[in-house]
Amino acid sequence: MKDILTRLQSGEVLIGDGAMGTMLMERGLKPGECPEAININNSLVLEEIASLYLKAGADILQTNTFGGSPLKLAEYNLEDKMEEINKNGVLAVQKVADGKAYVSASCGPSGKMLKPYGDTDPDDIYESYSKQMKVVIEQGVDLICVETMTDLDEATLAIKAARSISSSIPIMATMTFDA
Repeated sequence: MKDILTRLQSGEVLIGDGAMGTMLMERGLKPGECPEAININNSLVLEEIASLYLKAGADILQTNTFGGSPLKLAEYNLEDKMEEINKNGVLAVQKVADGKAYVSASCGPSGKMLKPYGDTDPDDIYESYSKQMKVVIEQGVDLICVETMTDLDEATLAIKAARSISSSIPIMATMTFDA
């Protein structure tokens, strides 16, 4: 399979997969549960979801690592499982993609407010994303998707964290704003 940047630079359109959260809810995820815990408790569900999106024509499959940063996982007392959660999230999708689709590591908001608006130091946010990015990049994802960010400064910290681990990995970012 060609390098993703080569395909994009040639003008080719690549199709991404769809929602992960709703697919997990349809398969038993309860409100208030950590979606990323499935990565260590039942990764076969992730393979099933990735397979459905691949069959539907997706060129890019996302990992179930949206809330996989240590700061976000701490909300569920799972920060000590960060490496296993992110590694398993990548492995499940790689198994399905198998050269037929690109694997994108999903990286979502930390759930913390940066100083001076909140009480979290930007260095702590950066360090948290760095730990997550190190795992997913070393696991061999094809690109990073910093997604659904509400704070441009936090998105920038996540991008810089990824770039500090790899100077060449493609990174895309999406924002969401209240209307």
